[in-house]
Amino acid sequence: MDRYVIEVTDAELTLLTSALRSYLADFGHDEADLQRSVKELLAKLPDPEPAG
Repeated sequence: MDRYVIEVTDAELTLLTSALRSYLADFGHDEADLQRSVKELLAKLPDPEPAG
């Protein structure tokens, strides 16, 4: 399995997290494998820092 490292700002991390959660919310019961993959990806992301 290849691994990649990307650097994102707090704002970009917030956007990425929100986008993945929205993407996840659009799936039905037939896409269980895709739901699992998105949930695993979200679990790898740190919580975004609150905007200050």
